[in-house]
Amino acid sequence: MSIAELGALGEFIASFGVIATLIYLAIQMRQNTQALRLNTAQVVTEELQQMFSLLAADEGLSQVFVEAGQSPHLSDVNRVRYYTFTSNILRVCENAYLQNREGAIGPEHWEGVVRMMIDYSKMSAFEDYWMNRKHWISNEFQQFMDTEIIPTPAKEGIDIPGRYDARGT
Repeated sequence: MSIAELGALGEFIASFGVIATLIYLAIQMRQNTQALRLNTAQVVTEELQQMFSLLAADEGLSQVFVEAGQSPHLSDVNRVRYYTFTSNILRVCENAYLQNREGAIGPEHWEGVVRMMIDYSKMSAFEDYWMNRKHWISNEFQQFMDTEIIPTPAKEGIDIPGRYDARGT
């Protein structure tokens, strides 16, 4: 076998090595993307769980939440508590929105966050909050809330957060 033939054989074998490496890298990237999505979804879920655990553990905050679900008129102290809680919830949702836009959250997880935002936006005190504090979040997320979340009616047959007597319970 001549040197030219050996060179051609070497290039042929090397091309298989390059192809195998590309396949391996593609598999690794896909696995990393899936892991990133799962991790991002888990972080958003944990942040929301912490917020709602705080709500469940603090009777005073729970009362504010019920009051905000039933009436747009809150005392000054309760308004501060509701605004703070709502600002924190919306920061988590804004982060989820941005992560979804970048493909870091799967559609199933994002759908659950959207449903929660729709329900939350139907609380009686939310409209007042939104008029007074929406400027605290990005213009892009404000537009999303104004066009996709707030106008969407609550799902029929569900209780609005804080308004758990909607069906006579």
